[in-house]
Amino acid sequence: MPKPGHGRPVQPVDWQAWLGGLMLQRIGFSGLGILMAVLFWPAEALLHVFLFGDESFLDNLLSADPDEIWMRVLISAVLIGFGFFAQRGFVQEHRLREELQKKGERLQEIIDRSYDAYVSADANGTIIEWNRSAEILFGWPRHKVIGEPLDTIVPERLREDHHRGFQHYKATNIGPILYKPMRTMGLHRDGFEFAIEMVITPLNTEGALEFFAFIREQSD
Repeated sequence: MPKPGHGRPVQPVDWQAWLGGLMLQRIGFSGLGILMAVLFWPAEALLHVFLFGDESFLDNLLSADPDEIWMRVLISAVLIGFGFFAQRGFVQEHRLREELQKKGERLQEIIDRSYDAYVSADANGTIIEWNRSAEILFGWPRHKVIGEPLDTIVPERLREDHHRGFQHYKATNIGPILYKPMRTMGLHRDGFEFAIEMVITPLNTEGALEFFAFIREQSD
């Protein structure tokens, strides 16, 4: 049993952020706007007493001065309006995020169930995505091939050409074998080569270059 003080270091808790997040979860931005509007009246009266000291807190809070009342009502209305608009924007953003997540999951499911093998690699030639058909075609389970170099599925005699073409595209954005079907040889996990046909497409997203390919075994 670990001795006290020798376990993992305890991370400090940001209580302000935690309480703020808890409050937003419970009452939302609209409720927060109403709460701030209600609290503004006593806060403003207390500040007036602190700065000027010419009236008591209660007298200032219950002041019948029309200018004072108008100012408080206007600021309270702004706070409430801001809360409602912020809540509306938050709900729309949350809904949009859920829709994008669902579409992403659906697209991933379609790719995973695709008849063709799907292989994706980053700019360093590291495999980052691998569907079920790729597992069947190349013999590698997904959890063992993710993070491995593309050389894993490229025959040794073709790797130099593969590296040269990879570097050429990264330097010039030109690739004569991209965007169209090409025939070559693949390397199975068991060590044998087999003929494949594939289409490779590069994708540059927010400065991150990726390559993805749909591959099938060439039977004729």
